[in-house]
Amino acid sequence: MATEKPWYTTVKLPPGRVYQLDTDLEKLFTGLEDVGIGPRYVGEIRKGLWYAELGGPRNEYKSYIFTDVVKDPGEVTDGKVEIIGPELDELAPETSLPFAIHVKTWGPEVIDDLLEFVERGVLMAFLFTEGWGLIGARSSIWLRVSKEVKPRMNWLKMAQVIRANVISLCPLVEKVEIKWVVATPEMGGKELAGKMLEETIPKWEAIDARTKQIGDEDVDIFYGCTICKMIAPNHSCIVTPSLIPYCGVMSYFTAKAMYAVDPYGYVFEIPRGEVIDPMVGRYGGVDEAIWEKSEHRHSIFHLHSAIKYPATN
Repeated sequence: MATEKPWYTTVKLPPGRVYQLDTDLEKLFTGLEDVGIGPRYVGEIRKGLWYAELGGPRNEYKSYIFTDVVKDPGEVTDGKVEIIGPELDELAPETSLPFAIHVKTWGPEVIDDLLEFVERGVLMAFLFTEGWGLIGARSSIWLRVSKEVKPRMNWLKMAQVIRANVISLCPLVEKVEIKWVVATPEMGGKELAGKMLEETIPKWEAIDARTKQIGDEDVDIFYGCTICKMIAPNHSCIVTPSLIPYCGVMSYFTAKAMYAVDPYGYVFEIPRGEVIDPMVGRYGGVDEAIWEKSEHRHSIFHLHSAIKYPATN
């Protein structure tokens, strides 16, 4: 029998309450019918409207959400949720506390390159759920829960939203386990959260170091994105290891993951083709692909120039 590895090696956490979500894929959202989920619920929860606040400036940003892609399926128990600290209904109105959320995911085809895409699914769960406000990401996270939604919401319910959203967005994920820590002063408060954060930062640094080592010359395939054609019919973004789209919402690895999950969607492959001018970033494959995607309006692109033949911004 596989044994699960501990979440931390230097931080001792008190025991929490462990729950098991229904892992039937047909019941991903069962029990969430009284909470709105979707882009229409994106918004801010302002002063006077929030019931509870997690992270943010009041807690010196000693909070975070960490998403992990695990190699060993034995390290993840699908549907397991552990909540350490008080539940939402156990907090007084307008309580502000530091927190940490670890989301472990596994799937036989989920590789490191998909991490950013899976991580996006976790953050979108907070962004698109009624009564939640989200600012920032990773270690600069700031969450609020509204007084209006509080009677219909708790951390366990939100954990279910996270799992459902990740699996819906990235069907390659087959297992999701969540640990949710609300660090009260009795547990150590900001000091405890800070120690957990210190142990997590090196993991992000390792992830970022791997992505920074890859340049345009190291790959044969770039990616394009046409989602903004709804407002800019002749526009198509080009995504490479050194170039993100103008919206800033995806990296090369995210685009790669989105194409892998949905090859018929708005993200498409661009064979790099001939290197015409590496200094300005002109490639034959990019010229050919975007010529077609821009409705034959643009035929030459310099990826590293904002003056001469820039991308279709």
